[in-house]
Amino acid sequence: MNISTIGILGRPNVGKSTLFNRLLGKQKSIVAPIEGVTRDRIVDKIEWLDKEFMLIDTGGYIPKSNDLIEKQVKLQAEVASKESDILLLVVDGKEDITSSDQSLVQIIHELGKPCILVINKVDDKKQEKNVYDFYSLGIQNIVFISAQNGRQVGLLLDKIYNLLPNEIHKKQSNDISFAIVGMPNVGKSSLMNALLDEEKSIVTDIAGTTRDSIDSYIKHNKKIIRIIDTAGLRKKTKIVDSIEFFSSVRTFRVIDDCNIAAVMIDADKGFNTQDKNIIRYIVDRGKGVIILVNKWDLIVKETNTMKEMKDDIISFYPYLQHHPILFISVKNKFRLDKILNNVIAIHSKTIDKIKTSDLNCLLENITRKYPPPSIQGKQIKLNYITQVSSFPLVFAIYTNYPRLISVAYKRYLDNQIRANFDLSGLPGKISFRKK
Repeated sequence: MNISTIGILGRPNVGKSTLFNRLLGKQKSIVAPIEGVTRDRIVDKIEWLDKEFMLIDTGGYIPKSNDLIEKQVKLQAEVASKESDILLLVVDGKEDITSSDQSLVQIIHELGKPCILVINKVDDKKQEKNVYDFYSLGIQNIVFISAQNGRQVGLLLDKIYNLLPNEIHKKQSNDISFAIVGMPNVGKSSLMNALLDEEKSIVTDIAGTTRDSIDSYIKHNKKIIRIIDTAGLRKKTKIVDSIEFFSSVRTFRVIDDCNIAAVMIDADKGFNTQDKNIIRYIVDRGKGVIILVNKWDLIVKETNTMKEMKDDIISFYPYLQHHPILFISVKNKFRLDKILNNVIAIHSKTIDKIKTSDLNCLLENITRKYPPPSIQGKQIKLNYITQVSSFPLVFAIYTNYPRLISVAYKRYLDNQIRANFDLSGLPGKISFRKK
């Protein structure tokens, strides 16, 4: 069966993100004393006893707002509530019922889905008698909690558990985790929406709209792919507040956890140093890399425009000759089908190791044609090579003088291995070890 989804709804500043983090037992949603920090739906898996479920944190529900982003937040809350199997309506136990609370209750009643009314900020049992007005909302399943200090959160999990189906969802070990990263306003959220064919991430023309990472699971060519949209990565000197700083930290954590990352570049602005720095971080972490040059529809093209831009990118960062560079238009849905195909192709290369005999045959041919140069009067011999890891991709070469091999020769070996085996999209490392 499909894993059940629990949606956390509520107006701004009632403690939804604090509850989300408390249930997960980790800091995933950004929490700060500023209304409206969580704009998009944030998703993660949680396990309680013998059952797993997906937990969705949403932006604060603000009905009848004229603000563009607040309207989108309202839409996201409505979409999340429709996606969810069970809803948690969070209210502030220290305040009176508001019109926003009542509007959310109306949506919940219309959906007819199981719901738990979570009265938050109730720090002790004495305070419970002061919040009985919330029973007038007509939701029978009620729990008094304090997300901040964890009071009765275990009781809330028990209530969720009792509403979940009895079938146990087993996690697929071969799921592919695919992150979409890049600078602000290059089209990351629009790409995720296009790949999912739904309005999953908030999309506006305001740079920096996505503050948290958002993810969803889809099936493509019989493979389950977890797609993660992330906040835009600015230069450190341009990070203007603590919220944006934590967003960038969250994005780097997503890169650390993913299998493959697509770095989106604005075709009109071109490839720059910040793009290179993002890619270098991904490569250093041993993750698969795809370069997506978006907004290709805006470029005035001649016969060799695509080749020239690709050559310019590789000239700026030569290592990218080993990775797919796709020219796309999210707006026109141009070449989007190639993205997930490349993701699956790259991931498939991490499953099977290259035969040791094939590697050593290649090493013998390499050293016969171009042996490592002697250093400090010492003759270097490369005795043996084997692949010690698939993901990250690591080859071990045993030699008599591992510290004397020059950077140029290391690069030559890497290029020769890639020229003979299809490793496109995978950063690789050669570890030189004492024989």
